[in-house]
Parts: sequence; C-alpha cells; structure tokens
Amino acid sequence: MAKYANPTLVGMLYERVGDKLFLIIYPFSIYFIITEKYLNILVFDALIFFTLVLLRHKLVFLDFYFKRIVIIFWVLTLTFSTISFMLFNQINYLYMTKAYVECNVLDIKEYSLVYRYKGYATFMMKSHESIKDDFTVIENLVGKIDSYEIGEENKYRVILKNNQEVDIKFNNYNQFTLFSLDTNLKN
Repeated sequence: MAKYANPTLVGMLYERVGDKLFLIIYPFSIYFIITEKYLNILVFDALIFFTLVLLRHKLVFLDFYFKRIVIIFWVLTLTFSTISFMLFNQINYLYMTKAYVECNVLDIKEYSLVYRYKGYATFMMKSHESIKDDFTVIENLVGKIDSYEIGEENKYRVILKNNQEVDIKFNNYNQFTLFSLDTNLKN
C-alpha cells in the first residue's frame, strides 16, 4: 500500500507502460551494442537497472530489497568507473578487466580492445622489454611498419609499408601497456 501512496518515478513509469517499456529498451540496447561492436558502460548500466526494475515487479523478494540492491549496484559501478578513470584514464572498467584478463592472466591475446570512439581506439597489451617488441604486436593490428619517429612524449608517428601514417600514443604501466592509435589512416 505504501508503494502506491508514495510512488517513485520508476514505479509510476512501470504502472503506465508496464513491460512494454522493456520490450522497447532491450532491443534498442542490443541493437546499439551489435552495431557499435562495443559495450558502452552506460548502456550496460541501463540494461542492468531496467532488468532490476522488471524483476522487481515479478519477484516479491527483489521488490523488498530493491532500493538496497540499486544503491549497491550504483555505488559499485561509480566506484569501479572512478578507480579505472583515475588510474588509467578509462571509464569502461568492463573492457579494462576483460583486456587485462585476456592479455596478462590467460595470455590468450597479444592485444585487446579497451576503448573505441570515432577516430581512435585504445588497446591493451602485455608490457615488453623494448619498444621494438611493442611495435611487433602493433604490426599485427595495423599492418607492416616501414618506419616510426617519436613526436611528443610517448607519441609516435608510424609510417606503414603502404605509405599510410598512424599516430600511436603509449601509456606504460608495470603489468601492461595501453596504446591509443588514430583509426583514420592518413596518406
């Protein structure tokens, strides 16, 4: 009865549209994930939140603990995002974790995607002894490298065999290296 006397915004929204809202949100989110080929942390958080809202109205147990569960979820998400941003300048802690596990723990990939946006992408690879070893891994991603020259601090201009240029910036850490490269190849 108290839930109807003082309804929340999410509760009122669910009262009006019910499960129809979720039939719209889920396909849109899945379409966004598939077309972008990248799970944005905001889309992930929205999917989890709307799943909790949907399950709240289906499971009495979840309805009773809904506020606590949502607060714990948001605190964990904000904490992990903040830590990832402060330490590595990356908000998407899901891809940071995935890349670290693939490159350093399981050692199944030489490099792994961490962040992608229009015009550039950030990858993680295991730390190497020399820059030559780093460029050997990067060759697998961009193609044969003809030469490279250092520009700014930790930023290189790489010229490929097909005369295209790529800008690559390195951020070295103890266990791994994050490298960002310009995905708009220049002639």
